[in-house]
Amino acid sequence: MYKKLLAVFVAAVICMSGSIPCALALSFEAASAFVMDGDTGEELYSYNGDVARVPASMTKVLTAYIVYQELEAGTITLDTPVKISHNVAVKSRDSNYPTAVPLTEGATYTVDTLLHLIMIPSASASCIAMAEHISGSESAFVTRMNATAKELGLNATYYNCHGAQPNYITPRSQAMLTKIFIDTYPDILRITSKSGFSFNGTYYNNTNHMLNTMAPYEGLDGFKTGTISQAGYCVTTTAVRNGRRVIAVVMKSTSDAQRFADSRQLLDYGFDQIQKRDASRASTSVSVTTQLDSVRPYQPASFTVQLNGVSAAYTAKAQWYVNGEAVTNYGNSNFQVTANKTSTLNYTLRELTGDTLNVAFVLTMPDGTEKRVDTSVPIEQRPISYTGSFNIRSAQVYPGKTLTVTVDVTGENEIYRVQLPAGWQWDGQSIAGYSNDAFTILNDKASSQYTIKIPSDAQPGTHTLAFFVGPADSTGVEQLVLSADIEVVPLESLEEDALEETVEVLENTEAA
Repeated sequence: MYKKLLAVFVAAVICMSGSIPCALALSFEAASAFVMDGDTGEELYSYNGDVARVPASMTKVLTAYIVYQELEAGTITLDTPVKISHNVAVKSRDSNYPTAVPLTEGATYTVDTLLHLIMIPSASASCIAMAEHISGSESAFVTRMNATAKELGLNATYYNCHGAQPNYITPRSQAMLTKIFIDTYPDILRITSKSGFSFNGTYYNNTNHMLNTMAPYEGLDGFKTGTISQAGYCVTTTAVRNGRRVIAVVMKSTSDAQRFADSRQLLDYGFDQIQKRDASRASTSVSVTTQLDSVRPYQPASFTVQLNGVSAAYTAKAQWYVNGEAVTNYGNSNFQVTANKTSTLNYTLRELTGDTLNVAFVLTMPDGTEKRVDTSVPIEQRPISYTGSFNIRSAQVYPGKTLTVTVDVTGENEIYRVQLPAGWQWDGQSIAGYSNDAFTILNDKASSQYTIKIPSDAQPGTHTLAFFVGPADSTGVEQLVLSADIEVVPLESLEEDALEETVEVLENTEAA
């Protein structure tokens, strides 16, 4: 409890800077808590939200979700009869499988009836009945549960389909699962919103007492409780007010009554946060604070925007665009918006595609509305270019010998760092292992060295050794090609002094 209060206090201190919503008003007993905007999936509050804990009968949410998958696939209907096995009949009377709602061996019950028993009184044996009907056995069904959890991106591990024994899931993932369930199969709310269910002459209260024995919570329409000794008291609740849904997860609270008191606080907090964040989204504006007067190819350009009018922190989707195209790695579907926050695009133009570079920053709210800013800068119509030189222009060698060639590249572009494709070629063909997609030119200077061994079977005659910088068909850079003529002569034709030198340098001038 001390650690939780300390965490809430720290959050309250931090919230004064506007970086997170203030949580000082919260005081709950749960070991973990998570609050989600049920419409957008936005995190509204988290305390140990990513710690995997025992969910107890909240396990039944995934079991019911898979039942609805089968309903959607058409393999069953709500009226499909499910026959009760001896195994299920025995466990339906076993207090180790809460809640013990007796089922008759050999009898059949509809899928809709079993769903009501699973989600309202939390009948564990009814889960096993559906597991056997769908997968043939509970173990096979649990395998599907874990595969489904992985597909949904949940941090969860299941060993049974009912929660009477431990499984593990984080509060965040339990909230995610609940949102996915409601979004995909909203019919589940028809069941979870009921205060109770009559079966075989007995009325069973919904274990979510905020629907019956406790003061009702405005807008509440479910969702699921869970209690075993290893789990403490857990509950996932959800409610709708003014067209907005909040999902709250409480794990390992201290008593039956306390978990609902915790939930009531968290739901209130969630609706309060949605109201504040909606107002903050409405008042947000975006302005450009930094950009260059003009850009040219391969000259790094930076654009910075600032978010103004943010009264409460929230999340939104953010994306930078250049000439109407989204810039790779400059988008964030969970962008954290805080007061006076900035975002910077570092962009390098590579082609001369027009007279202006059109840049936009777009902040997309959960309801689809946008806050955006657009700006344009002129493009200088001059590609970058370089000159260079070999240390030789031509050479005479014989098979089996080596030749070391160096090249120096210079320019007058006044660009600190440029990376271009470059490489060595022999008679127009790239030399394996001697190409670089990002050859670096610093302060308009670079050099490269290549040592070639003349093959022993090289044909006599003149060959071309070349070094290129830049793509051949770019409008943003003029390709530089440097070459030297390499004459291969038979070994026996060389004089003794030529053998000692190996290479005769005939001329040391620029080549292009």
